[in-house]
Amino acid sequence: MQRDELTERVIALADAVGAGDAPHPTGVPGLSLNRRLAPSALEPMVYDPLFCLVLSGAKACEAAGGRVTFAKGQSLIVSFDLPSRAQVVEASRDAPYVALALKLDLALIRELMPLMGDVPARDPVPEAQPRAVALGEGDADIREAMGRLFTLTQRPEAIPVLAPGIIREIHFWLLRAAHGAMLRRLAEADSHAARIGRAITQLRQSFASTIRVEDLATTAGMSVSGFHAHFRQITGTTPVRFQKHLRLMEARHLISGGQASVTAAAFQVGYASASQFSRDYSGLFGHPPRRDLPGVLPEVAGTGPGPQG
Repeated sequence: MQRDELTERVIALADAVGAGDAPHPTGVPGLSLNRRLAPSALEPMVYDPLFCLVLSGAKACEAAGGRVTFAKGQSLIVSFDLPSRAQVVEASRDAPYVALALKLDLALIRELMPLMGDVPARDPVPEAQPRAVALGEGDADIREAMGRLFTLTQRPEAIPVLAPGIIREIHFWLLRAAHGAMLRRLAEADSHAARIGRAITQLRQSFASTIRVEDLATTAGMSVSGFHAHFRQITGTTPVRFQKHLRLMEARHLISGGQASVTAAAFQVGYASASQFSRDYSGLFGHPPRRDLPGVLPEVAGTGPGPQG
């Protein structure tokens, strides 16, 4: 299959740095590459706010109460930190899944929004109901700017000088994009999106602590019932389940990295009961936490069911 120049260059860098299945940093701040040679299982994860441009293959993401599949030539905007499940659905050695992802800078979005002028009225989603995970075409302006940003991997001395300007340009194009409605809402300090964003930031920063929903609602400047409704509309889940997902993802990182035992990880992320932690862990990942300890074989640890779709 014939591939364009940018895709070939991303694959070449992935080969040079020995990139595996996980996203790999490129050396440009906030920019990572992802290259997979085969489809993957549906895995829990937490998306940071990001922009993803797919160059080859296809990936599916379940988040915010829906499922989207994004393929070659398409792009994805994730406006919030979101618990999700994702899998590569189209990839092979001859036609791998290849994508570039750029972390989004909310402060930059807020800085740029007053300078935008009139945004073209081409948004396929009503502004009253923007999506936290939005799919669109990777148009020529965005693709060209992402290509220039990636080119800096070959000129590292230029990164500190040129990368900030290109990243600013990409944020500009995303704010004007057909699927940039939620980013535009986030730039409005008093919008429901911005308020829920503040509560999500509090959850992420203090996920191991006991956080009352009433306190989150106060942070968002909403009534408890209104907060629940808007939080679920934007994230597809409840604040309690959101926090649980964050805790379990951090625990898996600690356990698989050999930084903590199963019990220590449970208490470190905020669980008061090791048995409840084990049940929740198995429910999310499809196997008990001891299976993720370094050097433990699945047949020794117990297999358990696969990830739930």
